[in-house]
Amino acid sequence: MNTTKVRQERSIHRISNSIFIFLSPFLSPINVGISAIAVLYTSFSLFGLRHNVLLLLAAFLLTFAVYLLNVVTDFEEDSINQPIRMKAYEMKNAFLFISFFSCIIAISIGFYLNIESIFVMLIPFIIGFLYSVRIANFRIKNLFLAKNISISLSWAMEASLMPYVFKPFYSFFLAVFLLIFIKGMINTILFDLRDVEGDRMSKIITIPVKMGKKKTFFLLLLLNSSLFLWLFLFMDVLIRHILFVLICIFYGYAYIIYFYISKKRHNLLYSILVDDEWLLWMFLINFL
Repeated sequence: MNTTKVRQERSIHRISNSIFIFLSPFLSPINVGISAIAVLYTSFSLFGLRHNVLLLLAAFLLTFAVYLLNVVTDFEEDSINQPIRMKAYEMKNAFLFISFFSCIIAISIGFYLNIESIFVMLIPFIIGFLYSVRIANFRIKNLFLAKNISISLSWAMEASLMPYVFKPFYSFFLAVFLLIFIKGMINTILFDLRDVEGDRMSKIITIPVKMGKKKTFFLLLLLNSSLFLWLFLFMDVLIRHILFVLICIFYGYAYIIYFYISKKRHNLLYSILVDDEWLLWMFLINFL
């Protein structure tokens, strides 16, 4: 038996395993950061503004920083179900540094482009920090509806205020804010609906746990239907994108109904159809 070759294979395995442990916490923040680019791109399109690559990069870095921070603060809890996370937890200082450094670069870009945008960037970071970090043995994320509201508010504030800095048109700001906030509430509640059994067993109080699956389904339909009222109220500023908005609304009905009646968990489909929804809108908005 070639012991040298065995040692080399074991060494390669340890190295690859270490690389995987280090890189795995970045996957979700990177994916969400890409979605942040798509949301901001769509928002600027609704405002009728040109897209700035540096600003989109800043949105990615800031969102990446916030979600990486949340991953780090969840390491200890996740390690119960995912022991591999405990090894990543040992490198938490490196992840915290990367999160902080990404935030600094994003703010520096904002300072270069428009100093007012810095204050806009700080809003999601502060909300994300308060949501993720335990203060005096308490975290906001443990409160009922805290996750749904904080995530939706953070995305809506950044995506609506950033173009407002460059084009201070209040009607556009309010229209974009409400659209992204409502969509955010729908998507986060839908994810809670997927995880209702696990949350119930873990005694985590979410809307589906509190209301039940059927009532939550009708709540989701009601929230999505509220976008027709939203469209009516802002018809004058959205007339150019009326087809885009209608497709967006009916797309919402489609995945709400599909995931409600489906008996399978469909993690990948949730990610593609719901998490990455804004990537679709980013590509479609300028063609509709």
